[in-house]
Amino acid sequence: MNQNQSSDIPDAIVNSLSSSEEESRRLAVVALSSVPLEKSSGLLFRAMGDTSWRVRKEAVEVYLSSKDAEHCIDALFNLLRSQDNAGLRNSAAEALARLGKSSLPVLELHAQDSDSDVRKFVVDILGMMRDPSSVQVLVRALADSDPNVATAAAENLGNIGSVDALQPLLSALSRQDITFRHSVLEALANIGQPLPVEAVTPFLSEVLLKKAVYECLGSVGRVEAAPIVVRGLAEAGKSVRVAAVKALMAIRDRVPEEWEDNHCDALLQELAQSPVVEGLLVLLDSSDIALRRAVIRIFGLIGDPRTARAILRSCRSEQLLPECIPALRAQGAVTIDFLEEEFAGGDEGERVNILRLCGEMGLKASAPLLRRAFDEPSPQLREFSVRSVGRIGLVELIPEISALLGDFDQDVRVAALETLALLADLDASSVGRVAADLAVSDNPDKRRDAAYLSGVLRDGDRLSMLMKDEDDLVRRTAVQGLARLGGDDAVHHLALALTDEIPGVRIAAASSLGETGKQIAVEPLVLVMADPDPWVRCAAIRSLGRIGGDIPLAAIENALDEEDGLVSLAALDALRSFDTDRSRQFARRATTSGNGDVVKAALKLLAEREDPWLDEHWNEFLRHPHWDVRNTIVRYVAEKLGQEALPLLREALETETDDLVRGRIVEILEKF
Repeated sequence: MNQNQSSDIPDAIVNSLSSSEEESRRLAVVALSSVPLEKSSGLLFRAMGDTSWRVRKEAVEVYLSSKDAEHCIDALFNLLRSQDNAGLRNSAAEALARLGKSSLPVLELHAQDSDSDVRKFVVDILGMMRDPSSVQVLVRALADSDPNVATAAAENLGNIGSVDALQPLLSALSRQDITFRHSVLEALANIGQPLPVEAVTPFLSEVLLKKAVYECLGSVGRVEAAPIVVRGLAEAGKSVRVAAVKALMAIRDRVPEEWEDNHCDALLQELAQSPVVEGLLVLLDSSDIALRRAVIRIFGLIGDPRTARAILRSCRSEQLLPECIPALRAQGAVTIDFLEEEFAGGDEGERVNILRLCGEMGLKASAPLLRRAFDEPSPQLREFSVRSVGRIGLVELIPEISALLGDFDQDVRVAALETLALLADLDASSVGRVAADLAVSDNPDKRRDAAYLSGVLRDGDRLSMLMKDEDDLVRRTAVQGLARLGGDDAVHHLALALTDEIPGVRIAAASSLGETGKQIAVEPLVLVMADPDPWVRCAAIRSLGRIGGDIPLAAIENALDEEDGLVSLAALDALRSFDTDRSRQFARRATTSGNGDVVKAALKLLAEREDPWLDEHWNEFLRHPHWDVRNTIVRYVAEKLGQEALPLLREALETETDDLVRGRIVEILEKF
């Protein structure tokens, strides 16, 4: 930088760039954004080599934000020659890459630079840009005399992923350099286009390239590669076996029809009882979920009984369960005797796993094991055994399940009730008898269970009886059960429940009437809008919204005028079911509310409807007395108008007094 360049830059900025305080130097760089680049470039380039990455990053951003950035590309490129400052070179490389096509001519010009370090930077920058037009420059670099440049060229061709690089990369494999060949194989894998097997398999003779070859075959190979990759499962090197495992399943998933037509699964079945299985079992100890998933799938195809125990233990992982189930089904050793033996010798986690597996696999023969687990001291074992009974559909265990409704553990009780509900589809009469016994119990919890099961069974008579129960929770459960019936009789009973002395029951009744969707429910719901409890009115207004129609819309209009903000918010929520000029008029009117939350909800609804009325009132809401309304509308304005919002937001910033809102506006302005 010459003297003329810096003469117009305030001394305070120049001096701050040499400050020992990192933040002072960063702010000085920010200040340079107001100085023309022709005057500030020298200082910015110096800052790009600062010891602080934050300062360097800021310098790059300021440089790129300049409208004259493209005019200084040559000077920027020359920073790559700074041998003693890696930070400066990296900053220059980032800036050149982000300039995109503008920097391509300079980069191509220096692709044959006499300095190998510079040539490598050129190659890496082109890779960062990922511009297909630079492929030929990188292809030429494959033959560079410097192995680092050639290797970088291969890597970056893989990053760009252009098919135009395939043949040059294949030809480059003749170069006698292991590291370079490794990079070429990785590049071919990244491009992912099918290749002849013979193009890469000769390199399996190189111990250091085996892993890369299998990874490449996993990406580009088809069924003809299957026998070769299967042989890789027997490799002594663990990392090579891992690559072969993943490659094999990748090929199978990519060409499933070809795989099946060529009977490739038979290649794996031949491995049963072989030492290969033992080598694969070791891989299940990995933390790599993708690897474990592939190994389990392979075990399912091999069908070696020795793998059953390892697969069983892998079922404890939710991520692996979808692979474990079919793999275990393929194992002839997974019998009930095997599971019972494992259950007897397992810890609690393993035993839970086995009980769960019985349900997932639908093993009807596991009924004796599940029944015995009902008596286990561990609540978790009891819970999982009960849930598996429901999944399998073991209706013969309904009496034992009903007994667990009195279990001391809540999770077990819930599992028992939900399982009886599942079994009701298979044996309604048996579950009905359970509900009948529970309905006359002295224990209100059991009567509540009776109401729940009666709802599942759609037993209107019993539900109407339980609606008169002395316990309000029983009545509420019965009300919720009636919603399943959906007929006119159900509406009648629910309307009666709107007069219950307990608000919770009235809320349940009002909500359930909406679920029926019946027009005959409108009248009682409108009447309940006079209920003294605001939560009951909220439930009623939401149900009116679900049912729809002119009368509900009129009730919603009246609710918008309520003093209680809860009801007004519920009314706005109900308006979402309507998309008419009239409903939008109601939402517009709600924006005049004195309750900021109501105004916000109305604005949100109008924004969702993309109501053009908002375009005429942005300024009004940007000056709303409630800070949160202003904060909300700032975001809506930015989302709707984009760049056109900037004048509005700048004007709002001049008068905004709330720090949070000011911060939101500044954040949006900086973003644009």
